[in-house]
Amino acid sequence: MDVDVALCAFCELPHPSDSLRRDYELDFCERCAEGHAEVALRERGHTIVTREWQTRDRVGSEFYTFYHFSITARPRVSLAFRASFARESTLDRQIKVFRKDLKVGDPMFDDFIYISTRDRAQVTALLDSTGAQTTLMDLVSRFNSVFFDGGAFEVRERGTEPISPDAPAMLSVAAMLVHLERTAAAPPAPAPTEDLDEP
Repeated sequence: MDVDVALCAFCELPHPSDSLRRDYELDFCERCAEGHAEVALRERGHTIVTREWQTRDRVGSEFYTFYHFSITARPRVSLAFRASFARESTLDRQIKVFRKDLKVGDPMFDDFIYISTRDRAQVTALLDSTGAQTTLMDLVSRFNSVFFDGGAFEVRERGTEPISPDAPAMLSVAAMLVHLERTAAAPPAPAPTEDLDEP
């Protein structure tokens, strides 16, 4: 009896299909799910850099220590667009009434994430993948901010307690790298139409 085999999205090694996990619309092996995805992507030419630092900031008359954490990830392919993704605020909703913002048509995504970009065609191509949408929603729910610039993306977190990434957070960063790579390999998408940008 033949066993159906598929490649892990991160390490690209073959595994029996029924042994792979599925999340972010990617299939991946147990080893990568448990922390090896970051290593596997680095071995394939992607870059992932983590940083931690502290600042002392004044809030009113008191000084507080704030802990900062960032992950900068660059896919092995060249993608140059600028965009930021953040949790949509009440002010963002009010702004949407007066201008046409990029939307994907999924109310869950559109109501949760506010997109700021001038590179609409490239961002539309990325968001054409529901896997990329799912991954972005996960990143935005975990981190204060998600920025794309100069072919890389960065996630940042700031808080009053020390911050360190957990395995699921690193897995979502790895998933975003795979989706960026797949977007670069896909044929160019048509320019966004007015239907995508209804207020």
